[in-house]
Amino acid sequence: MTMRDRRRHRTGITAATAAFVVAVGAVVTSGLALAHPTVPARHTVNVVPSPPPTYSSSDTQPAKAAACTAWDRAARSTARASKSSAEAIEQSWTSPESLAALATEKRTGMAAVSYLRTQLSDATPASTAKPLRAWITTRIDMLHALNMRHWDEAARELKSGNDLIDVITSECGLR
Repeated sequence: MTMRDRRRHRTGITAATAAFVVAVGAVVTSGLALAHPTVPARHTVNVVPSPPPTYSSSDTQPAKAAACTAWDRAARSTARASKSSAEAIEQSWTSPESLAALATEKRTGMAAVSYLRTQLSDATPASTAKPLRAWITTRIDMLHALNMRHWDEAARELKSGNDLIDVITSECGLR
């Protein structure tokens, strides 16, 4: 064996010894971690949701007035569109005029719903907002049923929406 071969042999043994020491250290560290698990940090921050905002009558009265005015406009525009549609349909279901009137009725309904949604605020009293949101929901459901040609469902939704009209007009003091 030459000197060069001895150095290679020693270098190999040194590298193997170092690898063995690292492996033993990893085993010891893993064993200690398993034997003594770390305790998670204690929860020190309690997140409490803020209470719902309260509004004074100076906030709720304008909000109610805005919502009621918006509903009155929306209801009148949808009633005009529905009347025009009904008059056109009496002539013929398939005429271009009746199809245009039906499309206008649907567009008007969606525009009314969108407008009414923009006029409802958090300050709107629940006694006003709840029937208005129910009317919006029935209106959307009715328009969907019409688009899907589910006539019985559309008629039920129309009746539900019409039943809410008396509640809303009473709440808003209209007519």
